[in-house]
Amino acid sequence: MPRPPLEVGTWGTIKRTEVETGRHVARARFRDVDGRTRQVEAWGKSGAAAERALKKALQTRALAAGDTITAATRVLALADYWLRTKVDGSALAVNTKYRYRWVTEKAVVPGLGGLLLRECSTARLDAWVKRYAADGGPGNARLARTCLQGMFSLAVREGALTANPMREVEVVATSETTDVRALSVREVVELRACLRADAAAVSVHLPELVDVMLATGCRIGEALALRWAEVDLVAGVVRLTGTVVRDPKEGLFRQDTTKGKKTTALWLPVWCVEVLEKHLVTVPAGPLGLVFPSAADGLREVSTVEKQWRAFRKRNPQWSWITPKTFRKTVATELVRKAGLAAAGEQLTHTGTAVTAKHYVARPEAATDHSRLLEAFGA
Repeated sequence: MPRPPLEVGTWGTIKRTEVETGRHVARARFRDVDGRTRQVEAWGKSGAAAERALKKALQTRALAAGDTITAATRVLALADYWLRTKVDGSALAVNTKYRYRWVTEKAVVPGLGGLLLRECSTARLDAWVKRYAADGGPGNARLARTCLQGMFSLAVREGALTANPMREVEVVATSETTDVRALSVREVVELRACLRADAAAVSVHLPELVDVMLATGCRIGEALALRWAEVDLVAGVVRLTGTVVRDPKEGLFRQDTTKGKKTTALWLPVWCVEVLEKHLVTVPAGPLGLVFPSAADGLREVSTVEKQWRAFRKRNPQWSWITPKTFRKTVATELVRKAGLAAAGEQLTHTGTAVTAKHYVARPEAATDHSRLLEAFGA
């Protein structure tokens, strides 16, 4: 019987030959996208070097062979196809696209890229995810699992596989989390006073930025994207319409949607309106109309503010446990105590209350006094 042809985009056995001292060649048959099988070769100072060069050339050729996905396609090629067709041009947030590409290129491809799709059993993939969770952390492993699910779902739709092997891969358990910690009202008052007494913090308008976050519960990127045109000081309302993000290719820019992809109007307490009125006098609307511009009147980087905050904490170590996210937790905790969980979730622009309750609300040190309701048990 004739030998079955290679799958499109794959190669056969690699053979090494020493042509002369210090010159080796490695050759293999490769089936191109047009269905023709051609011999590909690469040279090196040793047989191993020639083979490595050939494998690199074959992998590049496999990617260039087109988007034909078969059971003999390597995970490397599937990952590239998935990123190009399902991630890069999608409506996903810029940061999400970056994280998907990062974990795919830095973890999935190095760990699984050489496997053929037909070799990717649930057991093999499950074992790799567990190893990566141990090495890279549960958060990165969950992200890698999400990417792999998307890749193999695409392979099923392309007809390369009959079922998604990631479907039964165990979800990575979250690491043990600490209790949510928020500022008390007394601590908020003390922190605001401390910020205004710190000359370095005042010089970069850190007190006003923190005030806006405490008054609204917005994310730091949303506060930095806030423009004066979206602040109504008469009505006491701000509209969150975007966030500041950095893309590895495009650089720093204002994304005209928030994380929740909704424009949100939030009412400001009177004290914050007064803060912004004074801030407007100090920082009038520049070329971009930003409430918190950079020193050069451009967009202010989230990482820059985080660096400034760490410097403030170093000068004032009593606040060493606080991060910018603490202000969002503080808002949620205060609203839960005074208006309920639904109000806190609405203020934080969450679609439900589960995330609010789990990640943003600090547990009270003592339960509410319900003793009178239980008096009947002693009758």
